[in-house]
Amino acid sequence: MKPHQLLLLLVCGAIFGSTYVLIVGVIGPIGAVAVVAARTLVAASVLAIVCKVKKVPSLGVELRHILVFGVTSGSITYIFLTLSTQLTDAGTAAVVNSTMPMFTLVIAVALGLARASRKGWLGLAICIVGVAIVAQQRAAHLSLGFVVGIFSGLLGTASYAYSAVYAGRHFAGEPVLRVALSQQLVSFITVLPLLLIFPPRSMPSLGQGAYLLALGIVSTALAQVLFFLLISQIGAVRSSYVNYLVPMFGVLWGWMFLGEPVSPASYLGIAAVIAGLWMLLTPKKELGTPEIKVS
Repeated sequence: MKPHQLLLLLVCGAIFGSTYVLIVGVIGPIGAVAVVAARTLVAASVLAIVCKVKKVPSLGVELRHILVFGVTSGSITYIFLTLSTQLTDAGTAAVVNSTMPMFTLVIAVALGLARASRKGWLGLAICIVGVAIVAQQRAAHLSLGFVVGIFSGLLGTASYAYSAVYAGRHFAGEPVLRVALSQQLVSFITVLPLLLIFPPRSMPSLGQGAYLLALGIVSTALAQVLFFLLISQIGAVRSSYVNYLVPMFGVLWGWMFLGEPVSPASYLGIAAVIAGLWMLLTPKKELGTPEIKVS
């Protein structure tokens, strides 16, 4: 991996890690569905303007692929990760999200795009143990809500892992800005009807509005463009390395800005996740690198 790719990986990790802090800052008064609708609307608006100004060509992909990708990478992922953050905390949600490489490799193996050794499957087990340690240490007691939050995070992460593999297979050669825009538009459109069932509890304050803008512009629009750029350069499996960094940044930002506690056992759990994922991501054959252009 080249130095600029490592830097891109680091930036993505820092941005993805900040997502959970921003969600915690705004989810209370408006709820998970409204947070997802707001962030995707903001992100889609920004990306649409950028595509218009830069005259980015349209996608040459079938509509069904755009819909599947938008729902799996946006709607499902955002809703369940937001719910996970609400039911646990920023640091825990970030650690759960760090299992994305595990799901990416499992999906790639299932599709015949990669093969994992015994060492890889041992890494999978270590990864699961690490997540369990952190989850247990970051909860005063394992309430039903906390457990639901953990499983919500795992479901959202698995959906995003599938979408990364899906993008590598069906969006090769497509302009990355258009890929990101289609993702956010489909996400917003499919989430919008849910607002009728789960309306906002109240209007966000000015400060919370600023959180939503940061969530939409930085943690969604910019983050997705950078991540798709990473996939275009190093492939889906290796791009999932970014999730090595998410728990560190998530716990760090949670500690710095929200005062969330960090116990010694939490460090042990994070170390186990990193060690397990490192062992897991040593397949004999990795995913090919898709050619997603940056226009």
